[in-house]
Amino acid sequence: MRGRLFRNMASLGLLQVANYLIPLLLIPFVTGVLGNELFGRVSYAQNIITYLTLLVNYGFEYSATRQISIAATLGDNDRLPEMRRIFWSVMRAKGWLLLISFLILACLPLIVPRVEADFRLYLYTALINVGFVLFPTWFLQGIQQMHKMALVNFLIKLIGAVLVLALLREAAQYRIYPLLLSVSSIVMGIGALVYIIRHYKLMPPAGDRQSVRRELKEGMPIFLNNLFVALYTTANMTILGIYADDAAVGHYSGALRLITAVNMCVIMPVSTALFPEMSRRFAENRQAGWQFFRRTLLLAAVPALGASVLTWLLATPLVHLMLHGDFEASIPLLRWMAPIPLLVMVATLFTVQGLYGSGLQRFAPWVGMTLAVLCVSLNIILIPRVGTIGAVWSWLIAEAAEILIVGSILLFHRKKTCST
Repeated sequence: MRGRLFRNMASLGLLQVANYLIPLLLIPFVTGVLGNELFGRVSYAQNIITYLTLLVNYGFEYSATRQISIAATLGDNDRLPEMRRIFWSVMRAKGWLLLISFLILACLPLIVPRVEADFRLYLYTALINVGFVLFPTWFLQGIQQMHKMALVNFLIKLIGAVLVLALLREAAQYRIYPLLLSVSSIVMGIGALVYIIRHYKLMPPAGDRQSVRRELKEGMPIFLNNLFVALYTTANMTILGIYADDAAVGHYSGALRLITAVNMCVIMPVSTALFPEMSRRFAENRQAGWQFFRRTLLLAAVPALGASVLTWLLATPLVHLMLHGDFEASIPLLRWMAPIPLLVMVATLFTVQGLYGSGLQRFAPWVGMTLAVLCVSLNIILIPRVGTIGAVWSWLIAEAAEILIVGSILLFHRKKTCST
């Protein structure tokens, strides 16, 4: 069991580095063609569409993954029917959520001036959600086929990068950039879906509305928490765009892209590979699950700390190397963001592996709501007074608060579990 877990983490880690290295290496080309202001405009569109992506993904990346990982342990007679039921219930639910997301997008020009001014940009950006629906990462994650999931993600990024390099020639084509990324996601999503259905014999059963409702209910706490989490990570740029121009948004987005790439390379392989195993450990024996959680927490914090230190030390050469154009203002922003990899790693392990893995996801929405109110309030207070740096300070405070709050909940329940 332990050998399979570390093989998953190793293969996923190597592929995820390539997966996030591609878009990171694409940034110098894109910023060089678009310039700071248009890069900020496109980044703000991607920021707004992130909220629709949250709706489409719902909480299935964890709730459905957990159910699939448990269903995979059933006997031969029960395993395939249960996996088929979960698979198609989630796919139907995501289809309805995708439709709702486009209806919301159609209404946004009425309330958001930036969307009304360039609706085509936001539509092209939102098409990527079609690919997210078609490619069931949660299924491959649940059956611990991490290498297949990471390989498809790698191909999506590779195809998108090749298309951007081949077709993006001048700043006036800035809308093509998100469109090409969306097209690559849709094409690979179709191929992955066909393969998964055929390879794992997941032909659709008869429609079951009750099963769809059950999946939506199961994922609701995680969806709410993800929404609240977005309010203290994504809302920083959303609120920044209300007070600042495209240039300031571009500076913030440049630093954000770099720190996000660091986060994904360091955090995503650990969290993605670990979650199914963590869920199983807690389901089999809660006390042993807590012991496994404590060991992995200490182990995962080391590379995250190293990533934070290197980010602070190398902020200037990283910005000069990766962001072409007027991005000098991104250097101090990136230095302030340097603690983020360590904070996010610990917070992710506490929330995802601790709360979700141990079945305590009922606390997640309350934690998320508290942090969302805190971070949004800080952004509204700080950004008008200190500018772009206020968005970074708000993020740092929110991540530290998440660690304190969730850590207290886990400590209380661990003591309760061990005493019974």
